[in-house]
Order: sequence, then C-alpha cells, then structure tokens
Amino acid sequence: VGYTLENEAYKALPALLQQDYGLVVEGRLKRAHVPLGNGDYLEVNILGDGTLGGRRVKIVGESKAQLSKNDVDRFLKRKLGKLKGAFPEVFPVLVTHMTTSPEVEEYAKEKGIAVYYSYEF
Repeated sequence: VGYTLENEAYKALPALLQQDYGLVVEGRLKRAHVPLGNGDYLEVNILGDGTLGGRRVKIVGESKAQLSKNDVDRFLKRKLGKLKGAFPEVFPVLVTHMTTSPEVEEYAKEKGIAVYYSYEF
C-alpha cells in the first residue's frame, strides 16, 4: 500500500504543492537514499528539489496508509532530525489515506508539515 501511495504522490504533488504553497517542483520526485555524511544512508520515500519564494528547497516526504501523531513525531525525529544540515532548507510532506484521529492533520501542520490525502491525487 505504501509504495502505491508514494507512486501516486510523485505524480500529484507537484501540482498540489504549487497550488497550495507556491512551491515549484523542479524535476521529478523520487524514492532515494540520502548520504548522511558519516557513511550511512537514510531512505527517503519522497525526495525532490523545488523553489519556494525564490529559495531553493529540498522536498522530503513520507507516506503512511494511516497517519497518527506518533508517525508525525517519528518523521520529525527519524527522518528530518537525521537530515538536519544535509540540505539548506527542507520542505516536509506527509501523504496518507487517512488519519487515526481528527486532530492528526492539524498536529502535523502545527509542526510545519504539509499533509495530503490519497483522494486529493
């Protein structure tokens, strides 16, 4: 389910990010392993380059079939935390089919993460 969700996100996110945030995706979004500088690599479900307000940003995202607050916290710690300093500016994105409770989307947005649902694709 996760790979299917990501595959759909790669196609739909460029238009959605531009519409909602003015973020212009440059090139393609993809799945990749990012070098951490210590010989280790971090798998990133959604990775790409873009421009936001004239600034270059790295789009970093993850997909979860059912997104919870714990998933948001894990994304912040295990993905974004490990990538701190790897890119000058990161634009975080989470994609999901549904959330575990009504407040999850707002919780993620309060943390600065864009959230998209599969039905928007």
